Amino acid sequence: MVMARRVVAAGLGLFLCSGLAYGEPLKIGVLTDMSGVIADTVGRGSVIAAELAVSDAGGVVLGRPIEIVSADHQLKPDVGLTIARRWFDEDHVDAIADVPVSTIALGIQNLAHAKGKIALISGAGTLDLYGKSCSPTGFVWTFDTSVLPRATVLSAAESGVKKWFVVGPDYSFGHQMERAVADVVKETGGQLVGTRRAAIGTSDYASLLLAAQEARPDAIASSFAGHDGVLLIENAVEFGLLQKGMRIASLMLFDSDVHSLGLDRMKGIYTTTAFYWDTDDNTRSFAKRFSEKMGRPPSALQAGVYSSVTHYLKAVKAAGSTSGPEVAKKMHELPISDLTTPSARIRADGRVMRDMLLVQVKSPEESKAPWDYFKIVRRMKAEELMPEAPNPDCKLATQ
Repeated sequence: MVMARRVVAAGLGLFLCSGLAYGEPLKIGVLTDMSGVIADTVGRGSVIAAELAVSDAGGVVLGRPIEIVSADHQLKPDVGLTIARRWFDEDHVDAIADVPVSTIALGIQNLAHAKGKIALISGAGTLDLYGKSCSPTGFVWTFDTSVLPRATVLSAAESGVKKWFVVGPDYSFGHQMERAVADVVKETGGQLVGTRRAAIGTSDYASLLLAAQEARPDAIASSFAGHDGVLLIENAVEFGLLQKGMRIASLMLFDSDVHSLGLDRMKGIYTTTAFYWDTDDNTRSFAKRFSEKMGRPPSALQAGVYSSVTHYLKAVKAAGSTSGPEVAKKMHELPISDLTTPSARIRADGRVMRDMLLVQVKSPEESKAPWDYFKIVRRMKAEELMPEAPNPDCKLATQ
């Protein structure tokens, strides 16, 4: 496994010149996918995002330098838990951020709760994280398996889409996405005409797309992410499905995915995202700094790491403590406001109540600059997509 550590030095020179002594570092671990199918949307970029958050906080909190450590969980729950235990027990890490893949995130959040530490989950979105497995020190920052389908299907229904076919990965995340699509389709008076699942890393989606084509839907909803999602769309283009007027609604699509396949093949596809770099002056400012280090703008998941670490550090300062439970309480109390998330709050179950953006992939003619890939169709308010009441399966929120 690959592990790295770095003290973010922004502001440290002034602190040293003041003559004050340092305490032990406050450590934040970025546990991510550095080499798998979603590494482009998290990975090194998530580490950079965390470092930018630390830099914006001045590099020091409560008289302690802030240190970022990182590791690749290799998409394996056992590897992720081994790293997290070492971080908590031996390296005295105070919080873990990112954690893509739901099965890994659930284990990390449970472990963090047991250790009195903070889990900042921006890379995973199973409902269980703020449902039956919710934690007083766990937070679901960027997306979940209810919000993405709801936003995408509601918007498509408004434009006349009635018949849906759902494809996705054959594990809990994909299953939850499938059920969520079915629920919203029913709510909008539509029809679910079929579903198909495939394992992560499938090399050919021809059988899924043939089944979809035979069902004659108005749209295919895909919850495949990363390289898997790109390959499915590539296969759909090769089959001529888009040319035949079938709509592809990708429930998880990032600008890095569009970059890898190209606007000519991706044009017209709809998706929902928590962040797009070219939304306003603040997002463009953040993207510029991020791009200077990464060579491209941040994904929504990487922006989620920045936002969650930023809010965590604000809460540490406000609480005057690094105690996990005390910081978590302050995180719930404080509003979320940063360059990537202008206005949000945390629900009692740990879910961040945030607006989402429905976007459409531009055509090559519409794109005017590098990474100018999405046009914003509409902003969907948190209240449209998420109930005010916490998840009833979260016992913490009902006590």
